[in-house]
Amino acid sequence: MNQRVMRSQISLCLLVLCAVLSLSARSQDAQLQITYPISNSTVPGPVIELKGVGADPSGTIEVEVLTDEWYVQTGTARINPDGSWTYAPCNLKGEGRFNNHTIRVTIIKGGKRGESTSITGVVRQS
Repeated sequence: MNQRVMRSQISLCLLVLCAVLSLSARSQDAQLQITYPISNSTVPGPVIELKGVGADPSGTIEVEVLTDEWYVQTGTARINPDGSWTYAPCNLKGEGRFNNHTIRVTIIKGGKRGESTSITGVVRQS
């Protein structure tokens, strides 16, 4: 084999390796997260908009809120092509000893529950 062909093959192998590493890094960065609100925070009222990253744009988002029990929310999610997302409205209606919420977000794709994440200690101002 001549040197020119070998260099081309090595260059091609390096390009493929870089592409694989890049895709691997992106998939690790794409972990589902709730970015607003954050755990152990106070929100301004009983109805909020959730924000996050790492959602699969071809899936849907299910949101549940725990006060005294789990309540499935009926809001609407918007998932952007980059995986960032918003969901509204999310209702935090617990009062008194139940004004301490856990919010769980789950990706639904192809009728199956996928990745899930949650935050805890969210309190609404009275």
